[in-house]
Amino acid sequence: MLAVVALASVQGIGMVRPTALTTADARDVGYLNVRNNLGVIAASPHPTASARQTVVRRYLLETMAGMGYQVAEQPFRFNIENMVDRQKVLYAELNEHQRQAFDAELARVGAKSFEQEVRIRSGLLEGNSGQGTNLIASRRVQGATATVLFMAHYDSVGTAPGASDDGMAVASILQLMRDTITRIDAKNNVIFLLTDGEELGLLGAEHYVSQLSTKEREEIRLVLNFEARGNKGIPLLFETSQKDYTLIKNLNEGVRGVISFSFTPLIYKMLQNDTDFTVFRKRNIAGLNFAVVEGFEHYHHMSDTVENLAPETLFHYQKIVREVGNHFIYGIDLSSLIADEDATYFPMPGGALLILSSLSMVGLGIVSLILCCFWARRCRTNSQLQGKHSVMRPAAVVLLGIASAALAYYIPSVAYLVVIPSTLLACAMSMRSPHICYSITLLNAYACGILYAPIIYLISSGLEMPLIAGVIACLPISLLAVGMAGVIARPSTIEPANKMDTP
Repeated sequence: MLAVVALASVQGIGMVRPTALTTADARDVGYLNVRNNLGVIAASPHPTASARQTVVRRYLLETMAGMGYQVAEQPFRFNIENMVDRQKVLYAELNEHQRQAFDAELARVGAKSFEQEVRIRSGLLEGNSGQGTNLIASRRVQGATATVLFMAHYDSVGTAPGASDDGMAVASILQLMRDTITRIDAKNNVIFLLTDGEELGLLGAEHYVSQLSTKEREEIRLVLNFEARGNKGIPLLFETSQKDYTLIKNLNEGVRGVISFSFTPLIYKMLQNDTDFTVFRKRNIAGLNFAVVEGFEHYHHMSDTVENLAPETLFHYQKIVREVGNHFIYGIDLSSLIADEDATYFPMPGGALLILSSLSMVGLGIVSLILCCFWARRCRTNSQLQGKHSVMRPAAVVLLGIASAALAYYIPSVAYLVVIPSTLLACAMSMRSPHICYSITLLNAYACGILYAPIIYLISSGLEMPLIAGVIACLPISLLAVGMAGVIARPSTIEPANKMDTP
């Protein structure tokens, strides 16, 4: 069993780590374009109001115009005093641990006050008012009624060059724009939005949405936002809009290699973080939010450079941006996209997601409860023969089934982590044949490795929460320990049915 768990864990962790670059990958023209663009974008810190941001903006405008796009500049103003007031309000809402982290960050960047921190982050060292500028390139398709919007922010904080946050997303979108400029078979209108002022509180995204007419807003059927919280690993689809079953199913059918877990939006909400996509999500516009989460030690630091950005991460990131982009531009008419029900999903070996509807999860929870009842009956029968645990063991098994069914009904996006192992465990323990019992137990061991290993790895390495990762690991370990104990306690031969059923 340990060998099966180890094999599954290696496979599971492998799903959430980028593969090494091949010679062909390193010579890919698209990848080389992205890397060259990124070298200019992330040469040095370029916060919104800095002189360097003006250089970056000019470079982006010239690059997009050189492809053949007409780019609109959308300026907006921001006020230091208002930003400081908002910072004070947010600080007052933090708990003690969060305040300590915030104070440490102020000390790290050399700020002695809220105002000084805002000025460093914005690049506005003098005066009370500054300006940011969104860049918007669009393509209209004759007969299309729906629009897909691609978004990344091209500003950095004042203390980081921003190679990962968010330079590689901007450079990847530039390459997607190159890929699509000469094609005439698009099924949807396309908007490429490079926002400014994201690091100042989503200012560019807020301004862009505020300028949309009702008709323009209704035409945007899907937003794809690309972010980063580190400079290593794979781009994780960590947030989706609600009622995402049809959206995720369509993505899975069109693109291989997308890594996503249906429970991550809950964790993201608990972290109280925001991205530009938040602005659209609050207005009930469907969307997908991608980010790299490993390498957090470089996030908003001067070490967030092109040189420190893992090449395999950059290659995989731009590949996902381009493949997902091409799918939603050419592969589906978004006017037919509907928000129907929430989906439960997780990655599988081979690059696909396993997707379950809410009804399927409820059904699986009921199956788990039924199997747990059969298992409890066997426990009670065997306990009477042994004269031990005639009540507590069956009661615990039934409680496991009830918990599985309840989770499947109330929190299906998380429930699969309990329901699938519990169902397999109950199925194994309900079998009369020790050989079938052992086979299902091995299958459960493999399933636990695939389900839990990537999550434990990402929480420990990406979110840097090893304690929480350890707590999560206790659940599959406990279930597998129960299963193994049940297998060991089984007789090596099948007992006669009349003996097994003796009251």
